[in-house]
Amino acid sequence: MLDVDYFKRVNDKYGHTVGDMVLKNIALAVEASVRSSDALYRYGGEEFVVTLSGTCAEGAYQLAERIRKNVEALSFSSPKGLQARLSLGVATLQENESGEALFKRADAALYCAKRQGRNQTYRAE
Repeated sequence: MLDVDYFKRVNDKYGHTVGDMVLKNIALAVEASVRSSDALYRYGGEEFVVTLSGTCAEGAYQLAERIRKNVEALSFSSPKGLQARLSLGVATLQENESGEALFKRADAALYCAKRQGRNQTYRAE
């Protein structure tokens, strides 16, 4: 799971048109970071979920970090100085775990990343 850090500030400062442009560019950066067998979903206003197939825990973490760095490297021509940062939570399906439990662990990891300062990836326990 990933969440755009302080996205409300973007909408408040620059307006929803710029906010929409930022979200579209983030989605394109995430999409370019994943394999064709992976899936990207918009889960809420500025939250996204990426599901991976056949990926170990370390591989999922490395992909999350690549996504975070690719989004951090985005440059927006207008407005000048605008930057996008992500907090990410990574969880890997455990034996006999339901999809709902996996989702809850990823969400909890995301909120740990946010509480610990944002712009980082946190692994679920």
